Amino acid sequence: MSTRLQKFIENQLLSAKYEYDKSVKQWVGWVPKFNGVYSQGESVEKVRSNLAEILEEHVFLSVSENETVKGFSLKLPVNA
Repeated sequence: MSTRLQKFIENQLLSAKYEYDKSVKQWVGWVPKFNGVYSQGESVEKVRSNLAEILEEHVFLSVSENETVKGFSLKLPVNA
């Protein structure tokens, strides 16, 4: 993973929300700025790790579909 992408993901995780869901007896977490970036797990650390992976996949998918990701840009080399 590129350092720029790593920093972007770390910054997004600063706004992540976490809470314990008694109905499933697990922690849940989400990143409010990104619809669908949600995870659950046995610990906050596991949820945070999952969220990082999901954000990375979200960025890669968005870039591959030429969609913008607010706050992140990927400048690809132009073929001559």
